[in-house]
Amino acid sequence: MINRKLTHINSYLTVIKRNTLMKILTILILFTISSLTYGQEIDTLSFYSVAFKEERTVYIHKPEFYKYKSDSVKFPVIYLLDGQHKWFVNPTISDIEYLRFTKEIPSSIIVVIPLRDRVKECAIADLKTELPLDRFITQELDKKLKKYNPSDYKILIGHSFSASFSLYSFYNHRDYYTAVIANSPYDKMEMLVEAFEQSRELDKSRISISIGSINKDVYHRKKYDVLKSQYPSFFKSINTFEADYSAHNAVPITAVPTLLTKIFEGYRSRYNKIAEVDMEYNLIHKPSSMSEELNKIKSASKIGSYYYPPEISDINGIASRYWNNNLEDYAAKVYKLGVKYYPAYYEFYLSLYELTLNNNKATSKEYLEKAELLLTTIENNWEGKSEIIEEIRTEKIKNGW
Repeated sequence: MINRKLTHINSYLTVIKRNTLMKILTILILFTISSLTYGQEIDTLSFYSVAFKEERTVYIHKPEFYKYKSDSVKFPVIYLLDGQHKWFVNPTISDIEYLRFTKEIPSSIIVVIPLRDRVKECAIADLKTELPLDRFITQELDKKLKKYNPSDYKILIGHSFSASFSLYSFYNHRDYYTAVIANSPYDKMEMLVEAFEQSRELDKSRISISIGSINKDVYHRKKYDVLKSQYPSFFKSINTFEADYSAHNAVPITAVPTLLTKIFEGYRSRYNKIAEVDMEYNLIHKPSSMSEELNKIKSASKIGSYYYPPEISDINGIASRYWNNNLEDYAAKVYKLGVKYYPAYYEFYLSLYELTLNNNKATSKEYLEKAELLLTTIENNWEGKSEIIEEIRTEKIKNGW
C-alpha cells in the first residue's frame, strides 16, 4: 500500500509548485505514506449451499479503492480455489496485488474458495456429470456476488486437483469464464485435452496451463510432456508456462504472475497515447478539444471487449500531465470524470478546489467542503488525517467561508 501511495504522490509533485493549498498537499504527502487508508477489505461470506447440502464460507477480497467507487465501476472477478491452503492462497494473492500495483493487471475482486475435501470435490468422472463445486461457483456463489457489482470478466485459478477441475468447469461454462489458469494439472488430463482439441468453437487462447520441473514435479510433468507431444496443435494454441526449476507446490507462485499478465496483455498501456509526455513531462502533441480527449479516455477504457473505467491512479496520471502543461481546464475535466467514477474519493475534490479557486469561488468552496466531509465520514482514522482536516478549515477561514 505504501508503494501505491508513493506512485499517487508522484503525480502531485508535478503540480505542487503552485502556492494555493500547498500546505494541505504537503501534509498529504507526509502522512499518507504511513496511513492505512487504502487497505484491502476482506468480507467473510457464509451461506447454505444446496449443491453441497451444507453451509459454505468464501472470502471476498475487495480492491483497495472499492469503497470510493460508483456503481458504474465493475471489477473483474478472480476465483481462487484451494482457499484452505494458506501456503497457496497468500502468495498468490500477493502476486496479484503486486501485478495490480505495477499496473500489469486491473484491480479485481478476489474470491477465495476453501475446499473441505479437495479430492472428492474436484474429482472428475466425465465432462457431462455436474459436480457440486461447479454448481456452487457458477450458480449459487454467482448470485451472492451480485451485491458487489462485479463485471462479466471472470478468471478461475486452480492447482493440481483443483487445476483439472478448473479446466473441466471452464469447458462446461465457457460463456461464464473469460479465462482459466490451471497450475500443474494431472487428473483426467487426457480426457480434458482431447475434448478441448475437438472443440472447434472454443477460443483456446483463453486457457493457461503451467507445469513444474521434470525433477521436482515428476508425474505431472511426464503426463504434460506426453500430451504435448500427442496434441501439439492444442498446446500451441493455449498459454503455457513451464517452470523448469520449480517443485509441484511452487508452480503457482512462479507461473501465475506471467499467465495473468498474458491474460491482461495491453491493459497497462491502454492510456499511453492520451496526454503523452516526454522525459521532461511536456506534452508531445497538442491535445484535441476537451470533449475529444474525454472520448479518447472512454474509448481506451476496456479490457478486451469489456468496459473498465480508469482507476484512481489513471485519473491522477492523466490529469497531472495536463496540469503540468498549464491546461487546467483539461485537468479539471479529468478530475470531474474521476468524481463520476469514484465519488467518495476526497483527493479528487481537493484537486478540483485548487483548479477552480481563481475562477469560481462558490464551486471551489463546494469541492473543499466535500473533501472535508469525506475525510470525516468515509476515511478511517489514519495518521495525519486530522491535520489535513485542520488545514482545510484554515483554508476556509482564509477565504472567508
